[in-house]
Amino acid sequence: MEKDFINDIKQTIIEFQNSLKLHLPALEAEINHLILSKNRDKNTIENTLDTLLPLTDMGVGKDLFVRLLDYYKTIDPEGAMFYWNEYDKNE
Repeated sequence: MEKDFINDIKQTIIEFQNSLKLHLPALEAEINHLILSKNRDKNTIENTLDTLLPLTDMGVGKDLFVRLLDYYKTIDPEGAMFYWNEYDKNE
């Protein structure tokens, strides 16, 4: 019985992660646009990082987060360090 409960929880988590992954193409397109257009608006970039950070906690979007963060450090190294530290806390 306890084993069934644990398996149910695992399955629920997997389904949740899979549903989150459905949003990754839209986020990837947004990140590509920010980088390719050389967007330097810190608020826009930070808002996107703020969206991605909780997803990384759930095992989704780490590559996108790191890619945008690598770009952001060329604009605001100090701001990027804040996000690296937040990311490292969760790793």
